[in-house]
Amino acid sequence: MIQLKNVSKVFYQNKHKIEAVKNVTLEVQQGEIFGIIGFSGAGKSTLIRCINFLERPTEGTVSINGVDLASLKEGQLRKTRRKIGMIFQTFNLLSSNTVFDNVATPLRLAGAPRNEINRKVGELLEIVGLKEKEAMYPSQLSGGQKQRVAIARALASDPEILLCDEATSALDPQTTESILELLLEINRKYHITIVLITHEMHVIKKICDRVAVMENGKVVEQGKVLDVFSRPQQAITKNFIKTIFDVNLPESLLAQIKQHDDPGQLLRISFAGDHVAEPILAELAVKFALRPNIMYGNITQIKDTTFGTLVIRVTGEPAAIQAGIDYLSGLELQIEVIDYAG
Repeated sequence: MIQLKNVSKVFYQNKHKIEAVKNVTLEVQQGEIFGIIGFSGAGKSTLIRCINFLERPTEGTVSINGVDLASLKEGQLRKTRRKIGMIFQTFNLLSSNTVFDNVATPLRLAGAPRNEINRKVGELLEIVGLKEKEAMYPSQLSGGQKQRVAIARALASDPEILLCDEATSALDPQTTESILELLLEINRKYHITIVLITHEMHVIKKICDRVAVMENGKVVEQGKVLDVFSRPQQAITKNFIKTIFDVNLPESLLAQIKQHDDPGQLLRISFAGDHVAEPILAELAVKFALRPNIMYGNITQIKDTTFGTLVIRVTGEPAAIQAGIDYLSGLELQIEVIDYAG
């Protein structure tokens, strides 16, 4: 649905060249929630603004449903943009307008009749849970309520795509959860494709199907969220994951293991979905006469899938340990042998 091919964006400031986005290629499928994560200055905000041509790429192409946006005339581009809603970190509401009028603004600009505006705004405020707030002004609302108004306004044009620019970064954790649940509900109920940028890995794991990791203007890693979580390739990705899901054995535990006469073998086992409930440690003990001991573990929810990691210490005959590792690998679990040296 959305295709970015070799997209770059260069700015000039006092004759100084700033490469905000560098040769980015990615594709967003219809109906999915696609996350773009990176630290401040990574280029993610510029990239998302290239999707609706608020920023025209210096190089490369952006296509929506097979149409290269650069090939469109200004009127055609405006028409295409009506199908691309956008939600901002700072809400961007009109302070002098009521909740109702803020949501109605894009409909009025499009020349919709009054009865259609009344019907549509009422429906949207019901969806975001603010029907009783329609006569209030933004100054009378909480941050979460303001963002719900912004979401309703973005939906007013019946968009096929919803772009979210750090939509939850100004909100407290509880409010963030409610906004993420709302975005997930909108995606599932209306099949709207959502592209969101964030610097919070929690947001990615909560609602995204796939993710791209940005660093210094480049996409350094991308894939299904579960795959990226379970097999991160880049140091920056590992650092993001570590903020909510640390798979490394604490040094204090590692020091204790090294002191054993028979330290055995340390294994990191990653599992997802149905494998979470399997009695794999009991199987190692019964089938291979091994003595598995849980040293460290973590379980989390990645959208609709449970994902976890166990670090276990296994003692027994070397041949039996290897047979046990082969058995676990046959269960399609991800097995990593941990080097005692670190």
